[in-house]
Amino acid sequence: MSALLLTLLLTATGAVAEPTLTTLDGRTLSGRLTAWTPKELTIAAGGKERKLSTSQVLDVRLPQKPAQAPAPLNVEFVDGTRLGYATFTLADRKATITGGHFAKPLTVSRDLIKLIELQPKSAAEETALTQIQQKNPAGDSLVVTKPDTQAMDYLTGTVGDVTAEQIHFDWDGTKVQLKRPRVAAIVFYQPTNRKLPDATCELSLADGSTIAAREVELQDDRLQVKTPAGVRLELPMADVERADFSAGKIAYLSDLKPTDIRWTPRVALPAGAATIAEYGQPRNDISYSGSPLSLLWKDDVARSRRDVRTYNKGLAIRSRTELTYRIPAGMKRFLATAGIDPLSASQGHVQLTIRGDDRVLWEGPIDGKGSPTEIDVELQSAHRLQIIVDYGENLDYGDRLHLAEARLTK
Repeated sequence: MSALLLTLLLTATGAVAEPTLTTLDGRTLSGRLTAWTPKELTIAAGGKERKLSTSQVLDVRLPQKPAQAPAPLNVEFVDGTRLGYATFTLADRKATITGGHFAKPLTVSRDLIKLIELQPKSAAEETALTQIQQKNPAGDSLVVTKPDTQAMDYLTGTVGDVTAEQIHFDWDGTKVQLKRPRVAAIVFYQPTNRKLPDATCELSLADGSTIAAREVELQDDRLQVKTPAGVRLELPMADVERADFSAGKIAYLSDLKPTDIRWTPRVALPAGAATIAEYGQPRNDISYSGSPLSLLWKDDVARSRRDVRTYNKGLAIRSRTELTYRIPAGMKRFLATAGIDPLSASQGHVQLTIRGDDRVLWEGPIDGKGSPTEIDVELQSAHRLQIIVDYGENLDYGDRLHLAEARLTK
């Protein structure tokens, strides 16, 4: 059965909703995903098909899946792919993995495996894994349970064959065989200079598994996936909840560190007033009241008719503030939605200026009594982005600007 026919049948019975695709320029498209190749996606809606290059796509949200319990055991590859599995063995430096999302047994070089969990994760195991990550030992590491305790430690050496019952291990020249139930996880040594191709997208699955995908192709109702490490996987399209194409295409200002921050209070601060100075600093991804960033899109005397929308990403900025960011290479546009914090919308009024190097890219008033303002400007050849939030008509009363979804894009 083809993917298109399957989607049509399920949609006709009301079994699934249509995928939603978000593009780099902010458009949202819904329809049937009829084709997916390494270079483009095809979405059908209203009797028409639209082909989009994967370079234009930010995100694909597939129909919501029933909640699944996280996989108890996971394997993590060197490219960050992390998948639930059922069985794992290792012989002659070749690993064989079955179950979970593996449609058939996968045989792969142990050099491509970063971590294999042999027991469900515990707090003690997490502590040992953190120690291994911090110390980066020059060898394979076994996370082992200490006798007669719940505590765990790790041994460094060379892992040999791994069977269903035991693990062969070379520890300082001494060859030992450990019973497999004593070992919670294996961390395989990886060279620090390993370089891999970039992933095109990250696939998120219903059980919490994630796949870094270099190439994806839809064949019938299954995805053929190749990861940056060269691991080839096949999984049902129905297992996928989201495909995130945003890596390298978008940079949120709240994830970047400003090169310069200057807040100038309207009344000069007394010497040593560090606490007050901190009070005026911008906030990342949260409002000054500690609640999610929000904007009031429809003002009305009746509060019940007001449309307040919340946002996961953005900045909260007081007047008068100057922020400067270094623009990552390849970014060509700045986009944001600017408005006053709904809690102070009746008073807030600021003058906002966006500069690229020494050029003004956008400027204008942001009034809490009006609707939020959509900003979309070309960066041209600018290397620095400067945001200036100045006093407006009401001195500094209520001047809490929310710059929602402030981002740089290619």
